[in-house]
Amino acid sequence: MKALFAPDWRDGVPYQRLLAEALTARGVGVGFLRDYRRILPLTRLVRDWRREHGCDILHLHWPEAYYPRLGDGRDWWRCARFSTDLALATRHCALAVTAHNLHAHNRADEPFAFHNTRAAFRRARIVFAHSEAAAVLIAATYGVREERIAVIPHGDLSVAMPPPVPRDEARARLALGDEKIVLMFGAVEPYKGIEDTLAHWRAASPDATLVVCGKPFTPAYGESIASAAHGIPRVVLRLARLSDSELADWLSAADAVLFNYRTIFTSGAASLARSWGIPLLLPAHLRTVDLAEPSPRVFRFGGFGANFAGQLRCALETPPDFSAAAPWRAETSWPEVARLTAEGYARVV
Repeated sequence: MKALFAPDWRDGVPYQRLLAEALTARGVGVGFLRDYRRILPLTRLVRDWRREHGCDILHLHWPEAYYPRLGDGRDWWRCARFSTDLALATRHCALAVTAHNLHAHNRADEPFAFHNTRAAFRRARIVFAHSEAAAVLIAATYGVREERIAVIPHGDLSVAMPPPVPRDEARARLALGDEKIVLMFGAVEPYKGIEDTLAHWRAASPDATLVVCGKPFTPAYGESIASAAHGIPRVVLRLARLSDSELADWLSAADAVLFNYRTIFTSGAASLARSWGIPLLLPAHLRTVDLAEPSPRVFRFGGFGANFAGQLRCALETPPDFSAAAPWRAETSWPEVARLTAEGYARVV
């Protein structure tokens, strides 16, 4: 069997590379759809790939790559053509879609946003969701038949990184003291609720240092975050993309990890923190994020005005423990993800 992953975003996140390697070990050939072509990009690229390499299944990960927002006056056209492009591209091969998101980040209000996501999910012979709650929401939101949705774990991203180091060693590298550290990491984007978190730190002065690490969504947004954080005691910003080794140091140094997403469907960052064995805090309403709860290292909060203070205290009193997360890492191992993915392929090819 030959699968073609699209788009090729291996440079941004390790998910596709790790899954492809595990599928290859099971005998599934995996290619990556690179480049971009005008007019009907998917149709033209898939056609040429099939002629040269063969393709049984197109596995689409992030559909928005084929209606990019470029601000050149043709964004509307790119969005409007997508469903036709996808239908033409999959006339001679099956379509699988991984539901990394319920809709593209920061683009939910755009024209055709709902239409294009629905087109991808409903055209697919199989949709991979990362939790039972996510599968239910996909079916309800886009009218996808439940038998076409398969639940697979997100996959353990810690295997793509350097191993943890002792807390003191990591803090020495980062020039940190012995204060309690609450870490927010990943791309700095509007949907992540960073402004609300900074406002809480300003008003409530929790007994911990908040560290925000990651590359801003745009330079202007980075400036707005820096402005919002100005003058707040015990707030540290590192507004730049982290290397894997830098992120490993921050995870090793942290006492807890905080995710205050306003909305999220699947969180690779939360999955990584879970794999690392760090206590993590997450809003209670984000039920599509599967972290194998109840867990002594997952703390849900209703809001900063509700039970956040108590949950933060409990998280900071719980020591990080990489070894304690071994069962979670086994459940989300890439061989297991690949097994379920290959079984899904076999159902529809």
